[in-house]
Amino acid sequence: MAILELKAQHDALQKIATMRDPVKALAEFVWNALDADTTEVSVELVRNALGGIDAIAIRDNGCGITLQHALEDFENLGASWKRKTQRTRSSRVLHGKEGQGRLRFFSLAQKAVWTSVYDNAGKLKKLTIEIAAGSLHKSTVNELGLDEGDTETKTVVELAPLKETFDWLAGEEARADFTAIFAPYVLQYPDVKILFDGHPVDPQSSIVLSREIPPHSVVCPNRTVQDLSIRVIEWKHSVGGRKIHLGGQSGVVLGSVPANVVAPGFEFSAYAYAPFFQEMADANLLDFDGLNDVDYLKVVEHIRDQLTDHFRSRQAERSSELIQELVNAGVYPYKGDPKDEVEKRERQVFDIATHAVSSYSKEFKRADNSLKRITLGLLREAVRHNPEAIHNILHHVFNLPKNRQDEFSSLLQKTNLGNIISSSTLIADRIVALEVLKGIVFNPKHRESVKERGELDVLVQANTWIFGENFHITLPEAGLTRIMQRVSEELTGKKAKGTLRKPNGKVGRADTFLGRVVPHQNQLHREFLLVELKRPSLKVTRKETDQLEDYVNAIRSQPDFMNTSTSWNFFLVTGEYDDAVKERITQKDRPAGLLLDKPTHLVWVKTWAELIRDCEARLHFVQQKLQIEVTAEEIEERISQLKASILRSNKATAAEEMDAANDEADAAAVTRQAGE
Repeated sequence: MAILELKAQHDALQKIATMRDPVKALAEFVWNALDADTTEVSVELVRNALGGIDAIAIRDNGCGITLQHALEDFENLGASWKRKTQRTRSSRVLHGKEGQGRLRFFSLAQKAVWTSVYDNAGKLKKLTIEIAAGSLHKSTVNELGLDEGDTETKTVVELAPLKETFDWLAGEEARADFTAIFAPYVLQYPDVKILFDGHPVDPQSSIVLSREIPPHSVVCPNRTVQDLSIRVIEWKHSVGGRKIHLGGQSGVVLGSVPANVVAPGFEFSAYAYAPFFQEMADANLLDFDGLNDVDYLKVVEHIRDQLTDHFRSRQAERSSELIQELVNAGVYPYKGDPKDEVEKRERQVFDIATHAVSSYSKEFKRADNSLKRITLGLLREAVRHNPEAIHNILHHVFNLPKNRQDEFSSLLQKTNLGNIISSSTLIADRIVALEVLKGIVFNPKHRESVKERGELDVLVQANTWIFGENFHITLPEAGLTRIMQRVSEELTGKKAKGTLRKPNGKVGRADTFLGRVVPHQNQLHREFLLVELKRPSLKVTRKETDQLEDYVNAIRSQPDFMNTSTSWNFFLVTGEYDDAVKERITQKDRPAGLLLDKPTHLVWVKTWAELIRDCEARLHFVQQKLQIEVTAEEIEERISQLKASILRSNKATAAEEMDAANDEADAAAVTRQAGE
């Protein structure tokens, strides 16, 4: 008999031996068996007469523990024979090298006893090793004679008595957890048989899908983590909690963390392998809860992002069959293939939402095609223009259970798809608007026929961002009286009375008026924009700039605006201007196009080309990234739509002008009667 004493204090060994997860503690003994070239290892839960678990035994048919290894390894912490090699005798990957796994029994039992039969120069030998929980620094080694059944090398580890009731180890969750840990190893080495409480680890029968993300690098705050590979296994049944298992080499799990990934309807395990995790395990850091190493946290965040992308794609795949049914029924709101990356992402989110609706809404399943067409159209508009509203739509329209609403909302939050689609759609709409505007003002087909009060007016009303992001209120082709009334409402809440006239006495009117309250520390401050649109074929002269100044003076001279905190931006937009105007708007130390620069107002003269180029410059970078293209057919279609809307609006405008003319005639009649 030999008594070996580790060169370490009991308290220190206790910290190393303690594991928060009993299944992982048992897994350490299985890894030791696998490192000993076993082809079959079994975790047996020893039950008493009442069915309770009294002890745990781990049996394997490996090469056993030799007396030499026992005397060397059990006396020196960190001196395992595995440090001298990378693989087992049969070239399988080794799990441990630190000689600490044998102490993990401390989390389960009061004592651990190894009984091993090994080969010594062609003869079988047998020994036992015993360690008590109360004296982890001491190991008792005894050589024994062979029994009748000792015909092959093997090792049995007996853990007893147990420290507490571990009956839950016999449950489905513990077995699923155990399976998740060893599934990659069994897939890599299919000749190895691993059993837990009589149930073999058979991942092939339980796997729905297995996908590998090739090795790549992750840039962290203090280092670059090389050769990170990720494997995702989706299971048919629950695995007792979604986890990311961390390993140093393929097939070997060293630690695990909660997945914290939104994946509705999926049961999965993820496996991430990198030399970095081996370093962490060698430093005994992977067993710590709340590890805050910045590089470690960065890598884990990256793994979770990769998993999120994977399950977003899987959700879309699952919904493909349903989507085809909707297409065949004529209720799917999209036609053909996605025209760009923006619509591709938009459809992906839409398909996921539709799959969720179809899975959990009985009303939607029973609805006829006409109702499905309406509701899916509503959902598409929400995804395209207001993804934040999807939560309410899923609740009020489809009656989706709250937990499924939350899952979908979390999916959008974690992937930022809502923000991506909202911003991408906005940019795409603006690019289309600019292309249509260029078609109107530059294409000879439209340039000579377009009028201020026509396609230009309608297009600008719908795209006031052209003049600046802070302007959004538009009033098309309004008389200066209505402009004054609108501005007066903004400032005082009351409509102004009377008719506004230009200095020459004529009633003034502007083509388009845009206004918006600009955020300011003084809540009474207002900023407005007045735009005079000219047809593209017109060359502006001093006459038109004088007309613009008339508008400026007429507005600013009104008592409604006197002694108020108000600023103005006045624009004259045209096809081109003559040399006299060019000389006035291209002066030294002034921005090009600035006609007047006053404390309370700015007056600009811009060509359509200059205005469009300014807008394109703001959108160019994002357009390149989104690869948005606009076809000639789409431009012509938009122009046709504009013309159709003009026909409708002209009828309304004509009626308004008739009413205004009648009002002036009535006023003139009253004046004549008063004179008489």
